[in-house]
Amino acid sequence: MQNQQRYQTVVPYFMVLNAPKFIEFTKKAFQSEVVKIDKLEGTEGVVHAEMKIGNSIIYFADTSADGSCGPGVCGEINTDGLIPIQMYIHVENATDTYNKAIVEGATPIFEPSEQSGYMGGFVDPFKNLWWVQSKN
Repeated sequence: MQNQQRYQTVVPYFMVLNAPKFIEFTKKAFQSEVVKIDKLEGTEGVVHAEMKIGNSIIYFADTSADGSCGPGVCGEINTDGLIPIQMYIHVENATDTYNKAIVEGATPIFEPSEQSGYMGGFVDPFKNLWWVQSKN
């Protein structure tokens, strides 16, 4: 499980069409530093990466032109286009936050559980994708 002390509460999650080029751009423009990168097994596709810019962390991953955010990750989201940014939020209780969002009209992506590292995802009524995670 991630060390939540290391991250700010809200972490922007960029979905990009070419993660290596995104890395090079941010290195040159913002003197970024990649601190973690996970690739899809057997490919160069980035399924999750973390970058430090100044005193902030951002997450990013490769996407496709149709807006999908990874094989089997986002379910059947119909966004009518690219999802360029998502939000990843560290909360006190991911299950409670997830359930409150669903009651308020969010579409479930997957429910937080111990198996998922207490991380869950949902799409709000405005078509924004949110990931919530807690220690339990």
